Amino acid sequence: MAGTIGGASAAPNSIGAEGDSIAVGFNANDSCDDLLECIGNFGADASSSFATGWSGASVRTYMGASAVNTQQANGASWMGHGPSQSSALVDAGGAHTVVLSFGGNDLLQPLGGTIPTKEEIRSKVRASFDALSNAPSASRPAQVIVNAVPKVTLLRTLMKDRKHFAFETCQGIWDNFSGPVSRDLKVCDVRWWNPLSWLCGIANLMQKWTNWVDGLKSAVVWAWDAVGTPRFPGGYVLNSAAPESNRTLAAARQVEYNQVLAEETAAYNGRNGVKFVYSSALGNYVFDASQVSQLDCFHPNRTGQKAIAQMVWNQVRTSVYPMGVYAGTPGTGSTDTSPTVDTTAPVIATGWTGSWANSYTQLRQTVPTARGNASDLSGDLTVMEVWAQNYGYDSAYACVGGAGCYIGKVREANRVHDIMIDFYSGNGYLDDAGNWDYWRLNVKPQDHRGNGTTIYSGSWY
Repeated sequence: MAGTIGGASAAPNSIGAEGDSIAVGFNANDSCDDLLECIGNFGADASSSFATGWSGASVRTYMGASAVNTQQANGASWMGHGPSQSSALVDAGGAHTVVLSFGGNDLLQPLGGTIPTKEEIRSKVRASFDALSNAPSASRPAQVIVNAVPKVTLLRTLMKDRKHFAFETCQGIWDNFSGPVSRDLKVCDVRWWNPLSWLCGIANLMQKWTNWVDGLKSAVVWAWDAVGTPRFPGGYVLNSAAPESNRTLAAARQVEYNQVLAEETAAYNGRNGVKFVYSSALGNYVFDASQVSQLDCFHPNRTGQKAIAQMVWNQVRTSVYPMGVYAGTPGTGSTDTSPTVDTTAPVIATGWTGSWANSYTQLRQTVPTARGNASDLSGDLTVMEVWAQNYGYDSAYACVGGAGCYIGKVREANRVHDIMIDFYSGNGYLDDAGNWDYWRLNVKPQDHRGNGTTIYSGSWY
């Protein structure tokens, strides 16, 4: 049995994402070996996104999310899109976990552009965090994972002299597709399903003799125009005409932006019950050339996307709630004030209710808690620890010892805890051993905050 529990917040099994081209998996699918095939691969490879992809390692697959709310877009930045993507995510129903990944495009201004200051970035970060933490409870996330801005200047140093699939060097494509085309480039390759494959041999031979594929350079630009921007972005850093002072400033601002993200994440953590978690992993990572897309020499390919997902998850996995678990809302006014004297732990009140939500695969229960004594307000803000125990014919799920299997914690105001447990089995009714098992919940109430210096835990129920 696998279980998740949820409080009164956004869709309990969903993940949302905001961010830029890295978050959409732009140009991640670089598995190609000729011009026409590679052009066909230009664009977002959503299945490989480190945040919301489904074909391999991603924050989504690590957390087991079954639904997504995707707002990320190629070319997005903190200055131009951070707050608006947060608002759009909330308007679309929110998500249990939101992954934020902006900042690269704030540094990668056009040639002759201006990089935003850290305080300008801070204002947009706060506006975005406000939109998420102040969202209505029905669309407010349980947690937000905030990713650092990558080292874009180091990526340029790594890739600028390497070969591009169509140009002699990566610098050739970065300089607005003006570099010399590789004479080793294949125009197309023989495919058994393509009746015109016989032309590929002639086209490839002519390329070696005449370099006539130089005329096809416009096709590469057309592909970029169709799915990206008219000219290669980030000229402020990437273009060979940019002065070195540009890259020096961009490197310094990257450090400043990440300081802002770390500071604001700490400041907002816990606001209206939303956990904000900062991951510095992407900001410190030095990519290997094998992890960079051969389509543009800049974006992570599928291997790079997998590496990002792994390092981000390894850094935050012990700090985030499991999918479906909410902290709840801390309440307002007098119910958010701990009494000065509290010597009794909150208890579970009578009147548990429970029902199957659908097809005997989702069990929903409402568990009330009571104040520890007449002057104790902490019962209104109780943390509820929840375990599930196999109490049937066999131990197929191994949740039979002690309190059973740990599911998670919920914390909601007004002393009512709404818990949903999803049961996953092959046929929806029987367990893996083919038996009809009974399950029972074990819960333990605990003060949400210390009254004085003591946090009191109740008994198991």
